[in-house]
Amino acid sequence: MIQTTGLTKVYRRGRPPALLDLTFDARPGVVTALLGAADSGKTTALRLMVELERGQGVALFGGRTYRALRRPEREVGVLFAGGGPGGSRQFPPAGHPGRRAHSHLLMLAAAIGVPARRAEDLLEQTRLVTVADQRLRSFSPGMNRRLALAGALLGSPKTLVLDAPTEGLSPRGMEWFHSFLRSFAVAGGTVLVTTRSPEEAAVLADRVITLDQGRLVADQPVTDFRRTRLGGETAVRGPQIARLADLLLGQGAEVRPDGTTGIAVSGIGRTEIGELAYRHGILLHELADRVVEQPVPRPTLPTVSGRSGQVQLQAQAEDQERTRRHARPAGEAEPPPGAQPSAPGPREPLSEPAHTGLIPVSLSSAAPTAADHADRPHHADHRDRPGHAGNADHGDRSRTIHHPDPLERLDHFDPFESLEHFDRPGRRPRADHPDHTTHTTHTTHTTHTTPTDRPAAPVDSPTLRPAARPSAGPDQLSE
Repeated sequence: MIQTTGLTKVYRRGRPPALLDLTFDARPGVVTALLGAADSGKTTALRLMVELERGQGVALFGGRTYRALRRPEREVGVLFAGGGPGGSRQFPPAGHPGRRAHSHLLMLAAAIGVPARRAEDLLEQTRLVTVADQRLRSFSPGMNRRLALAGALLGSPKTLVLDAPTEGLSPRGMEWFHSFLRSFAVAGGTVLVTTRSPEEAAVLADRVITLDQGRLVADQPVTDFRRTRLGGETAVRGPQIARLADLLLGQGAEVRPDGTTGIAVSGIGRTEIGELAYRHGILLHELADRVVEQPVPRPTLPTVSGRSGQVQLQAQAEDQERTRRHARPAGEAEPPPGAQPSAPGPREPLSEPAHTGLIPVSLSSAAPTAADHADRPHHADHRDRPGHAGNADHGDRSRTIHHPDPLERLDHFDPFESLEHFDRPGRRPRADHPDHTTHTTHTTHTTHTTPTDRPAAPVDSPTLRPAARPSAGPDQLSE
């Protein structure tokens, strides 16, 4: 028995997962098919099960992982296909092209420790006795596939894991494979195969697991699968197909165009269509039944994923719960889980909010915006200058004291620029600096520093403290 729980594989971060939380069982005596298109995650699931790739989840063969099996070749027979151009499946040669089939099986039997008689029995079961002495380079795809199957069966395993074993084979080769796998399952073995064809899954498998973009979309018995995924219709072609279509519509059949000179009819059998055409003298070129595949159901992401519990996508449930909590009035008790919501009553008028101890904040106390900086003068002395635009307004704005933002001061602070204005401590200011020219007149020149100019030097910094102004001498006092 095979038990898989939460198989997940992500090849590259930021891209959709190749396989997302795959959980299923394959029971003894049942042929289980993994159905899906190319790149749906079938082969990835098998490789994760036999631990050929690293990922999340676990697969158990008889209650143990593949790596924990003491003799895995005696427990599980594995057969993988290689990737071909255009996404096709190509099986590599079963062995060296120069080897013969009989010697190839003898070598594998010796490697896993089974008697040579087992190799001869498998040549008979796979119908390769007549070509046992031929070299593998001369084998057809069907013969090569049967030899690979014989190699997987050397250890007499109870479980077969086969990746697209019938793809690319002739109808006769596919029929042989189907009958062999069915007989293996009837004998009590567990068979897990992958396929792309819904028709093959309906013929071969007892249980069909449908994958789409790495997600499980259906796990159903073959009877339900045939009813939901496969539909029968009759293909009809002939020169008078329009007249026959009108007659079939009158009989209650469903008719749709199929090419330029054909129709597809459902709801009425092939025999009735032929008799209706004969009674009205309508010539037919084709009248055949066929199976039509229904579209794959869109995968729905589960809120809780099967047995694994690894993937819990509850975004929708959380949004609904959040909306319900916000809609509940304050102080109302939360209803117990599973309780039916009561009918909404009349809405009551809003009351004053209770005092919560929070201090209300006025919008006027918010941080000043760029427009406020543009209207607000940087310093009161700017309005005293002649011709300054600020002295035209002496309202409440003249009493506004601007406190520069400390972060704004830090943005424009340049310590090296401040150091250029002063020499070392204890020295006089540099007379050659244009911003610190010594004035000997009695006219007072006030230096105004805006928040966008250089900031004042910190008082506690000995490096940025200016030297003391020299006291006036007796000569200057006499003047």
